[in-house]
Amino acid sequence: MSVSFGLLHHANQFLITNGYKDREGISAIVGSEDLRTGMLGLLAVHKAAGMPLNLHISGTLLEAVSWHCPSAIPVLRDCVRDGLVEIIGSCYGQNIMRFFSVEYNVRQLNEELGLFESLLDVPPSEVKVFWPPERVWDTKSVAPVLRNPALINGGYDYVILDDRTLVSPGDPEMTRAAYDEESRWTPELYQSHEIENGFGLIALPIATRLRHSIPPRQQRDWQRVQVELEALLVQETATGDANFLALYADDMEKVSGVWNTDGPGHYADFIQWLAKNPWIRPVKLSDWTAVNPPAGRRKVEVGTFSELAVDFDAGEGYEKWFLAKDWTPYRRWFEQAQRSVDEAKTRNADQALIELAEKQLLVSNWETAWHTPTTGPHGNPDSDGKASPWARALTGHCRHALVTTQAARWSRDRDGKAHAVVVDADCDGEPDLILKNDRLFALVSPRWGGRLVSLFHLGDSRGAMVVGNPCDDWNLLEDLNRFMDTPRNHPGAFADVGFENDEYSCRIVVQARRVVACLTNIEKNSDARGLEKIYEFTSSEPLLTVRYRMPKGLKEISIECALSPDYLALLRHGSQIMTTVNGSRSRGFATPEVSVAVEPGKGVRWRRALQEWIGHGRTLCLTASAREFELKLRVREMKTIAA
Repeated sequence: MSVSFGLLHHANQFLITNGYKDREGISAIVGSEDLRTGMLGLLAVHKAAGMPLNLHISGTLLEAVSWHCPSAIPVLRDCVRDGLVEIIGSCYGQNIMRFFSVEYNVRQLNEELGLFESLLDVPPSEVKVFWPPERVWDTKSVAPVLRNPALINGGYDYVILDDRTLVSPGDPEMTRAAYDEESRWTPELYQSHEIENGFGLIALPIATRLRHSIPPRQQRDWQRVQVELEALLVQETATGDANFLALYADDMEKVSGVWNTDGPGHYADFIQWLAKNPWIRPVKLSDWTAVNPPAGRRKVEVGTFSELAVDFDAGEGYEKWFLAKDWTPYRRWFEQAQRSVDEAKTRNADQALIELAEKQLLVSNWETAWHTPTTGPHGNPDSDGKASPWARALTGHCRHALVTTQAARWSRDRDGKAHAVVVDADCDGEPDLILKNDRLFALVSPRWGGRLVSLFHLGDSRGAMVVGNPCDDWNLLEDLNRFMDTPRNHPGAFADVGFENDEYSCRIVVQARRVVACLTNIEKNSDARGLEKIYEFTSSEPLLTVRYRMPKGLKEISIECALSPDYLALLRHGSQIMTTVNGSRSRGFATPEVSVAVEPGKGVRWRRALQEWIGHGRTLCLTASAREFELKLRVREMKTIAA
């Protein structure tokens, strides 16, 4: 007899870069095979032991890896191909599913399944086990989504749930609260169960005591793990049943050195211990479920893991956080953005830009409405119990989708003319300068540096964002369009180094088929006060010209332009699809369908950018000391270049 033991690691981070002051960057999360840290270190430990593991990688993290650390992708792919790793599915943006529509949740699941296929060569049909975000379960709202025929994997068969959720809060023999407190040995919680009214879904329970004890750090942890597994062996021997599963499942950061430096060492010791005990059989979940039918049918009521429900006071169904009064404006902003996207879809707007807007909505609910607890790995003893600053920033930035949908509608409504208008396009209370012609749609922020925040190219076949990276991490920055200082993850274009958040006035001049918008720096006590940035464009060219007029007191200025040619494609396919395209004076980048480049005028020289790689974009930098100079930003469809 042997004990079936499943090891499941949940790798979940929002789209991130490097260079933070107070948190790990993407390099630390990806880690090193040699140093046995991060995700690569975890894979190396299992590879050395020849021991299978089950791994969920959130879609947002997988996209960050494919952009910043593309060499890790073939390592992951090989581990899957060689049978070492089974990929577990979930929501692309890790939203709390019970609060969102079926259609939105289906998009979440399909987006992640699509990434598994395109980046890891994992066919959707092979991903049948599901990890609920924050392990929040609600049979009524979530089960129909997981079994929905619109899912490209044909629907999920199994769902990972905390063992306590299989215990009813009102069970007269043992309530869920009593189970939390007593941690009573309950053999059936080590077996799979079909979920009552769950459309055939089968629950795979996480063993709480194993979750708390792995990786073993102290002698009592080792004892608890061994006692737990030995008890299962005795149970199997006594009953003759072989359908028991010891399932450890928790965040990958716990064992990979992201949250604590001793995690990798303790975990490696644990894997070596497992390898020396042949009566313990590590399994991939699909292999185990293929030969072990469910033990029975069980009602599973709303619930999550005990720390979240009780200690962090989110409630069994997360309702205390999502429905909290301080989260109300963020819920409303998302609902407003969702309505805007839905309306644009009904009006036959540009499909590619609608896809991008929907993508922005998918990322904006990552760990929806998270409130900072006072304890735990995400805790802060000084927390005020309010929604976390990073959660507010993420969801607040869903309003960028309002701009994307306007660009999508303009692609359909183009009239062959050039236009400029000052309007609050993203509903943040600040005026925006909108520039648009037959080929471009742009948003410039007079309040925040006179920067080009977003630029969309409207091609013959489809639209594409070429400046701006709204789906990427905003850290703690809640204001829309304000420059992000550390790291410099959202510079946009024509960002004046040192003056990125200076305020500008705006004056628009329309001359027949040409538009001129003159922005003047009015920031008090700024050395750049009086600087003029004059945006010019015609009715039909995919070209934006910016003329600078320097104030007398400013001797030199550096300007950064971050370019993301076809941002949606960069998110889905990573940095390997982007190439450098340079002319005699210009520099820029291209993807297979579109290129964008900066062309400096006289008196302007190239220099190294302060942060060359941003989240899904590359940054160029120029310096000028002339009193007047100009820069051109030109977009081309690649088929035009080839011709």
